Amino acid sequence: MTITRRALLQLAGLSLLPALAQADDAAFDAWAEKIHAATRQPRGTSLTADERATVAAMVDGILPRTDTPGALDVGVPAFIDVIVADWMTAAERDEFRAGLAALDARARAAYGLRWSALDPVQRDGELAWAERPVDAAHVAKKAYRRLKGLALHGYLTSERVRKEVLKVNITPGHFRGAVPITAAPSAGGHAHA
Repeated sequence: MTITRRALLQLAGLSLLPALAQADDAAFDAWAEKIHAATRQPRGTSLTADERATVAAMVDGILPRTDTPGALDVGVPAFIDVIVADWMTAAERDEFRAGLAALDARARAAYGLRWSALDPVQRDGELAWAERPVDAAHVAKKAYRRLKGLALHGYLTSERVRKEVLKVNITPGHFRGAVPITAAPSAGGHAHA
């Protein structure tokens, strides 16, 4: 059986719904708004220009534009930058940055180029290496797994992907399950109980 990227993304998005349904609406809304608002604000960054270029090239390789928007189209690199700057601990940030440096060093050793300068075939080869479970504890592979998780999270929670790709129509506002329901008046003007 072959599964399309669109079907995979829809399934992944649907898998998030039970957790979202149980989440505290106000807390989830506040967190989501804070992250997405932060990506729209001009701000400093915790990543260097080279690290940002590596992140952008990698997320473009993981989620390229096809008949649906790609990771770059929905601002995934900015989402990752906010997470790295504001939500990672100093130790997590240092480990992630060391992993990005290791990924870049591997590309330079193999091709004489920075990761961001690799052509699509070279990128696919590097991504395939990072996906292999052999040496899973390697600092580069650990950073790749974290980057991939953040890329998927940023992509699937972006407004554009939710609306255009996943076709998720989340009712705005808060669910209030204990609201009494009254019958509408009938054509004769009488309400029925």
